[in-house]
Amino acid sequence: MTALDRSPLLVVIFLWMSFGKVSAALTEPQICYVLDGILFLYGIILTALYCRIKIYNGKEAAAEKAKGKQNVEEGIYTGLTPHAQDTYESIGMKK
Repeated sequence: MTALDRSPLLVVIFLWMSFGKVSAALTEPQICYVLDGILFLYGIILTALYCRIKIYNGKEAAAEKAKGKQNVEEGIYTGLTPHAQDTYESIGMKK
């Protein structure tokens, strides 16, 4: 069993020391090209997902409109009833 297997702290220190060698291998423009590629792929994926949602919602709205599901009575206040009791009741005062 090696010393690296016993202590997670030694593993962290070893990785920290080797990270400097890896980052020194890539020069600054190369790092920028890698990051640009990642951002480009991220933008393409997000755009595809956004278009998919828009197309799906458009098809769904067209299907509902074709079926005539929307009635005039359907709205925000459909299930609400007026309050039966007045908030302020007058107190009967006898003189």
